[in-house]
Parts: sequence; structure tokens; C-alpha cells
Amino acid sequence: MADTMKNNIALIILLIAFLSVACNERQSNNRQLILADSFMQSRPDSALCILQGISMDKFATQADSAYYALLLTQARDKNYVVQTDDSLIRYAVAYYDKTNDVRMQAKAHYYWGCVYRDMNRQAEAFREFLIAAPLTEKAKEKRQLGLVYNNIGFIYNIQGFNEKADSIYQLMEVIAQEVKDTALWSEALSKQGSIALTKGKEYFPIAEQKLSDAFEAVNRVGNNGLKANISASLSNLYSRMDEGEKALYYAKLNLALRRDTARAYHAFLILGDAYYKCEQYDSAIFYLNKSLMSKDYGRKAGAYMRLADIAMIQGNAALSVELERNSSAYKDSLYKFRRSVVAHEMIEAETDAHTMLQKLHYKGRLNMYLYAFILITAMIIIVTLFLYKRYRRKNDLLQKDKQQLEKVNQDLSQHYANLQTDITEKDLEIEKLRKELVSHQIDEEERAKLQAELDEMILKRRTLAKEAFLHSPLYAKMQAIIQDYQDRDESDEEISDQEWQEFVVGMDVEWNNAITDLCVKYQLSKEELHLVCLNLAGFPFSHLEYLLHLSRRTLYRKKSALLKRIGAEQNCDFEDILQKNR
Repeated sequence: MADTMKNNIALIILLIAFLSVACNERQSNNRQLILADSFMQSRPDSALCILQGISMDKFATQADSAYYALLLTQARDKNYVVQTDDSLIRYAVAYYDKTNDVRMQAKAHYYWGCVYRDMNRQAEAFREFLIAAPLTEKAKEKRQLGLVYNNIGFIYNIQGFNEKADSIYQLMEVIAQEVKDTALWSEALSKQGSIALTKGKEYFPIAEQKLSDAFEAVNRVGNNGLKANISASLSNLYSRMDEGEKALYYAKLNLALRRDTARAYHAFLILGDAYYKCEQYDSAIFYLNKSLMSKDYGRKAGAYMRLADIAMIQGNAALSVELERNSSAYKDSLYKFRRSVVAHEMIEAETDAHTMLQKLHYKGRLNMYLYAFILITAMIIIVTLFLYKRYRRKNDLLQKDKQQLEKVNQDLSQHYANLQTDITEKDLEIEKLRKELVSHQIDEEERAKLQAELDEMILKRRTLAKEAFLHSPLYAKMQAIIQDYQDRDESDEEISDQEWQEFVVGMDVEWNNAITDLCVKYQLSKEELHLVCLNLAGFPFSHLEYLLHLSRRTLYRKKSALLKRIGAEQNCDFEDILQKNR
């Protein structure tokens, strides 16, 4: 009874532990990944170096793989590596959307937006930033939320939604002040100043104040990239205010602060415009023509317009008309492009973001209800088990008392008879034991002999079956498929369902029906069954993807899941499992 109670307690503890794991998603404990994450803010180049030295195929868990995918995308973004493939971050998003870790979920969606931004897919980037914003706010990651708002405001701004962009930048300014991030605060001010600049002359003082405050702040922290952007906005402002000298000063500073001064087309346009305001037309023409190398329609339109003005001032009316015509053509193209994006992709992105957030919300609620249901069910099972054990204990006590009474009566009635037949029974028992001993000895010898012959026969049959497979047309076909994929990444050959069935039957015969027992016991899927058989046939794991048409990462995941379901260690072979189950 004490052992039974101990077993019940152990069962309850295991159940509670299982529920705890189910209710709290696993986190990666990989030391290299944790080290890279610790370097991400202060030394992003070191973080990227660590991550580039790790292969994703070596991770045993989805948590490690997803963490790695997110960190590598983040490190590339922080090191200004332009990313043109979203498969890595897509994997991380898919994983974290299934967990309850809102912080990692928000981070994954944010960096997916950054990748889309690098790919110049603004609508998709906008959608992911909109999804990341409420998740980041829920995770209480204020600085990260400021970065999300910065990207949302930028997309609103370039698509012409200046009012929405301005309100987003105001939120960003408040967050920057709360977290005391000077760079973030300066960027929020500069963007608000740039938007105020587009509203007309009455807003010029507001724009000047915000841009000047931003310039002074960023000048103290030494962020040249942001300082260059603010200088560009100040040059544009003073150009519109007809303060040519100030416009020229900030335009030159803007170009000087750029990393790539050979392709700083926007800086060329601003500097050309500043020279125009200062009536230095030769310099203006030089930089305006350099800006025409840009592929941006807006820059081309602005440059042609300024060149047209200069041509008119210099008395070349025909050239001025031609240049103005070019400017109008690019303005029309720019208008059509932006109108198309605004009317379709941007609105659709907002709708998709709202729908996705609703799905994530309901998925989280569903998980919560599921965990609650599991807990309640577990409690009911525990209570039911306790009551049932209690009932059994009482019933066993009653049965035991009844049996003791019956035994006393039987002992009394049989006592005399037993005395009379004792000698006879002893003789019969001795004779019976002798016969059983002789029979038992013979049976054991025969059994040992038969078992040895059977084992030898099984071994011979297994050797013959393996040799037959290695000389079979199916094995030759499999080798041909592997060679085709290694040579040209495709194959005209295909293994039919009938051939798979024959292969499985042959392997099952070789392993004395152990594969069938394993399949029935653990309900293996077709892919899992083929994976087991190919592994037992001796194919390298790197070749299985060619035969099963699954990625190596998927195969590792399926193998890991199967071993976990069987209860074996992750580095265990299927051959060892079958040997133990025979």
C-alpha cells in the first residue's frame, strides 16, 4: 500500500511537471546563442561573427533554431547588412507565433519588417511593423517600441501620409524621453521638423526649432548618419527661407558626413539647390547633374526643375522648356506610383496587420483555455484516482477478512483428513517433483538447442536479406537518384508506392518483423516509416533528403520527434531501438 501511494504521488508530480512545461514554452539554453545575444547591443559585429560560425543544422530543438534565426537577422540588421531573403526570419516568426513569449514574438515581427524594408517591399514591411507595435507595447519594451514607431512613421512619410507620420513621431518622441535615448529623440524631432517644413511658411519657425534642437542633441552624441540627415533637412529649410548661406553650410556638412560620397545622390541634389540659392550656378549645375544618376523619380523631378530654372536665368529658354518637360514626366510617374501603392498595398497591409493581430490574440486565448482545461482534467483524474484507490482499499480489507474466516473453517474441517493422507500425499509429491525435474531438464536443453538454431537461422536470413537488397534494382535506383541530386540537384527517377512497400516489407523480414511491431506500437506515419527503414539500410542521413524529398532540417526534426515519442535518447540509433524491443 505504501508503494502504491508513492507511485501515485510520483504520477501526480510528473503530471504537474508536464503541465508546467506545456504552459511555459521552452527557451533556448544554447551558450553560444546567449553569448551572441549579450553582445548584440554593445558589440553587434562580435555577435554577427559568433553567429556566422554556427550551423543551424546542428540544433536539436526548434527553440534553438528559432533563436538562432532571429539573432542572425538582428545582427545583420545592426551591422547594416542588406538582407534580400526572408526565409530565416520567417522561420523564427512561425515558431514564436506559436509560443506565449510576447517579447520574442514582437522582436521577430519587427525584424521581419526590417528584412522587407531591405528588400524594398514597403507594404509588407509596414504590415509587420504594425503587427510588432502592439506586441512590443504589451512586452513593455519601450526602446524597441520607439524603433518600431520610427519605421512606421518613415513609411507613412514616404507614402505621403504626413499627418499620420507626425502623430507617430510624437509618440516616438515621448518614448525617447522616457528611456533617455538621445539618438531616438533627435530622430523624432528631426522627422517632425521635416514634416512641418512641408506645411508651408507659417510652420517654418516650428520646423527650425525642432531641427535645431535635434542637431544640437545629436551633435553631442556623435551620430554622423543622423547628423547628416538633420543637416539635409536644415539645408532644405533654409533654402526655402531664402537663407542661402545657411542652406549651403548645412548642405556641405550633409555631404561630408555621408559614408559613400560617390553615390550620395540626395546630398548632391540638396547641395545643388543650395548653390542655386546662392546664385553659384556652375556649382549648382555640377551637383544637380550628379544627382540625376539616382533612380528615384522625386529626385530626378526636383533636379530637372532646378536645372530648368538655371537655364531660364541664363537665357536658354528652349533648354529650360525641355528640362521642365522632363521634370513633369518624372512627377507624373512618381504620382502614379505612389497613388498605386497607397490605394492598394498600404491599405491592404493595414487590414492584414489587424487580421493577424486578431488571430494571435485568439490563439493566445485558446492556448490559455486549453491549459486551463488540461489542469481541470488533471485534477478530476487525480481526485477520481484517489477515490477509486480508497474504495479498492476498503473492498480489499473486507475481502481479506472474509477469506480469513473461510480459511479458519476450512482448516478445522480438513485437519483430521490431512493427518490421514499426509504420508500418501508426500509420496505423490516426491514422485511428481522427480518427473517434473526430468521433464524440465530435457525441455530446457531442447529449448536452448532450438533457440540457438533459431538465432542462427535469423542471423543467416538477415544477412541474406541485406545482401539481396544491396544487389536489388531498387537499391540501384536509390543510388542513381542520390547521384543525380548531387550532380544536378534534380532527378528524373522516382520511387513508386509499390517500390516503397516492397522495400519496407524486405526490411521488416530482415529485422524479424520488428519494424512492423514498432510501426504498430508508435503509429508511425509513412514518412517516419520510410525514414526508419532507410536509416536501418545504412544510407547516410545526408542522402535521405534526396530520397524522401524533405529538407535535412525537416528530417532532423522528424527523427528527433520520433525518438522523443519512442522514449529514446536523441543520439540513439534505430538499430539499437529494434534490438531492445526484440
